[in-house]
Amino acid sequence: MNIFFARMAVMAGMCLVLTTLVSCASKEAVNLKIHTDPEGAHVVYRVGDTQWTYLGLTPYQGITLFDSDAFDDESAISFKVMRYGYLDQVREWSGEQFWAEYERENILFWAPHLVKAGN
Repeated sequence: MNIFFARMAVMAGMCLVLTTLVSCASKEAVNLKIHTDPEGAHVVYRVGDTQWTYLGLTPYQGITLFDSDAFDDESAISFKVMRYGYLDQVREWSGEQFWAEYERENILFWAPHLVKAGN
């Protein structure tokens, strides 16, 4: 009987994922890879003047959903890496640059070298 409930839970989870993906029709999945030297920096991003969204720690690699309607070709998307004792590093693209680079490379890769604060 436990196998039955386990299978039902898996099927329910799959239905939830599919429902979420279908309801997010304007979302674009983007493959991101951000690697800092040294590792262990926090990664955040924002589109335009919205609040920063936390992604995780470097080295970061994952698929992130971006609302393609949230920014047009003139809006900027910014990524920032932060680590205690180091200066923040920011990279910014226009909407047009962001999508062009992603379509060309099939991944967005950024590898900033962190600079110690006070140097």
